[in-house]
Amino acid sequence: MKKIFTENIPTKLMALVMAVALWLYAINRHTGDLTATVSLTVSVPEGITIVEQSTGKITIHLQGPQNVIDTVDGMIKDQKVLARYVIRESPDIMDDQLKQSIFITREHLDLPPDVKLVSVYPDKIDVVLGKLQKKKLKVTLQKKGEPAVGYSVANEFIFPAEVEVTGSLSALKEVSFINTVPVDIGGISGEQNRTFPWRIEIDQKVTIKRGDKTVSVPVVCNEDVRIWLQIVEQQDTRVFGKIKIKVIGPVEYPYLIKLQDEFAEVKVKGPKLLLDKLNTDDITLYIDVTSLKPPGPYKQPIKSILPKNIELVDRLPEVHLDIREALRSVEAR
Repeated sequence: MKKIFTENIPTKLMALVMAVALWLYAINRHTGDLTATVSLTVSVPEGITIVEQSTGKITIHLQGPQNVIDTVDGMIKDQKVLARYVIRESPDIMDDQLKQSIFITREHLDLPPDVKLVSVYPDKIDVVLGKLQKKKLKVTLQKKGEPAVGYSVANEFIFPAEVEVTGSLSALKEVSFINTVPVDIGGISGEQNRTFPWRIEIDQKVTIKRGDKTVSVPVVCNEDVRIWLQIVEQQDTRVFGKIKIKVIGPVEYPYLIKLQDEFAEVKVKGPKLLLDKLNTDDITLYIDVTSLKPPGPYKQPIKSILPKNIELVDRLPEVHLDIREALRSVEAR
């Protein structure tokens, strides 16, 4: 037996070294590394809310058997691996706000036992806790998009005008209103006036100023509101110049009329879509000489005939005219 262990010692040592090297190679070959970003959820007890949180994601570095690492990689991509931290502070110990730092360790991650957590970045997360209270806030309609060309929102109506929200004591001290979720008004026209009211949810956050920064603080509101929008055609003004003034009188009017100015300028208002299509042929300017007889001169107000829904902006001027008998002009020749 002694001979078995003592013979060929150099050969046996070489075999042992090769076996260890092969084992280390196999271990290294089948050990994987993974660096990934996961979401961080911080839970708080009833009566407390999170006012600020330095980050909602952390980067983790993992090591383990390659096949397990591959499985964890797929779980992270499917958001099945998350970081969860539970704060157990009692609201009774808080007057208003409480700032604290938390550290994420392996116990806060849903990792298989064969996986080693090498590092976490950032390794410290700061949170500001706030004591909850209820408050009535005025509702502001938050809109996105633009109405159809030629239309605008003339009025907004919201019911109820105020809703009750629950949020941190410090945040609600600084705010008086809360927004609805964004309402898409892109492309709406007067046709939508028949579809109101719309039922709209309340945005679950308020915005406050913290120094030079604007911070969104989460709140809870279990109400929604109804909204009415008055959609009207956009109004515009337009000036038309060099419109010929017509002379209107009875048939076989026996007098000659000479205008000092045969053309006039007119400023009108109305729906923009209609004004964009309007031209001078659509506007009639005239004076009525039915009651006029020689001798002149006379001043007569200019009158107008306008398309439907088009109105004058400024009063039309008077026109100066001379009037004489047509027969005398013929004899004078």
